[in-house]
Amino acid sequence: MSGIRIAVTGTPGVGKTTFCSTSTINTTTVEKMAKEYNCIGGIEDDGAAPIDLDKLASTMEWPTEGVLLVDGHLSHLLPIDAIILIRCHPTVLRERLSERDYSQSKIDENVECELIGVISAECLDSPCLELDSAIGPEAMIASAERWITDGFKPRRPNEGIDWIDQIHGDD
Repeated sequence: MSGIRIAVTGTPGVGKTTFCSTSTINTTTVEKMAKEYNCIGGIEDDGAAPIDLDKLASTMEWPTEGVLLVDGHLSHLLPIDAIILIRCHPTVLRERLSERDYSQSKIDENVECELIGVISAECLDSPCLELDSAIGPEAMIASAERWITDGFKPRRPNEGIDWIDQIHGDD
């Protein structure tokens, strides 16, 4: 495979960077690319710096060799070939974001997005492997490597994670 771009996405705090840093596949981040191509704004009141994804997508020069993982919760919105979507149980996510000193409103917003699968819903048009971070980075990487080696087949190799059903399902 040559010039393959794979988004590693998910709600902030789910384990995207841990996954990417554990993988042996070449990795970059949306933030790094945005800085390199002058597509990032100043830090706003919520502590985030807005990224001009349209400008980044149109000016970015993608590698033509090998596989590249693109780490970031916006990575699936770039021109990519496939998506690895990392999910995290909302209770665990709440703890992780609290440890990062996120504001209560930012914690609530991100936990709600994870609970209802906002990013999952945004990934319906591309081949997507959905992984629960509870299995650990090594197991996630092994699953991802098999899927990549198989040419992203099947397109949706697993059923999507449904936190609402797991939390409130039939007893």
